[in-house]
Amino acid sequence: MKQRTIKESLEFDGVGIHSGERTKIILHPEGENTGISFYRDGVRIPAKPENVVNTFHSTDLGKDGVVVKTVEHLLATLHLLGISNLTIEVQGGSEIPIMDGSGYFFYRSLKDKVIKQEEDLEVLQIKEEVRVQRGDSYIVALPCSCFEITYEGEFQTYFGRQKYTFRGNARDIILARTFCFEHEIEFIRQNGLGKGGSLDNTLVIGRDKVYNKGGLRYQDEPVRHKVFDLIGDLYLLGVSVRGKFISYKGGHSLNYELVKALYKKAVAA
Repeated sequence: MKQRTIKESLEFDGVGIHSGERTKIILHPEGENTGISFYRDGVRIPAKPENVVNTFHSTDLGKDGVVVKTVEHLLATLHLLGISNLTIEVQGGSEIPIMDGSGYFFYRSLKDKVIKQEEDLEVLQIKEEVRVQRGDSYIVALPCSCFEITYEGEFQTYFGRQKYTFRGNARDIILARTFCFEHEIEFIRQNGLGKGGSLDNTLVIGRDKVYNKGGLRYQDEPVRHKVFDLIGDLYLLGVSVRGKFISYKGGHSLNYELVKALYKKAVAA
């Protein structure tokens, strides 16, 4: 498998789900072995574990006092497309636009602009079991030549317990939106988040119904989106990953613990 970039620069514009800021991002093609990085206010922030500054309701990167918020959906899309060399220039705000809450708009615009490069793409192969746990939540990485993720969640609504396994087809998860439960909204806002959230970019789930017009895009949309988030957080490793992942009630913070554990093993090797 070869490294990939895009054939020309591409722009996206929209609101940040947590900041409420209007932001424009410009995706610039890069040469081989450059990697993925964000560029804001004159500071380049590589998408690497050491630059993660927050995992509370989003994955945020920062360096030298400059922060770029909510990078996970864009990183997930790049991971799915195998795009390995790219600079994301961030203008106007500090947060990647949420678009419709899924990776659809990024994926649709990028998929026909991907080009292969000459150098081989580095792949991280899981060679032994790696497990991270916090309370009753855990994520396990297991050896496998595949890229497979199973997510299981328990929700205090009519959704109950849901489980989904992703086996590599981007169409199975790319439309799954970020979500919140009705009873969480006040807590989120009290913590200064969700300022740009709306029914246009967030799946809002009540005790016995979904508030969004048109309802669910997948019967198990929340767990599919959790898989999508994990794919994005795993791309902080800077390489494609091969292995089988099992996440039980995981989120960004636990995803990051797994990324750090895998990164430490990769560096030691």
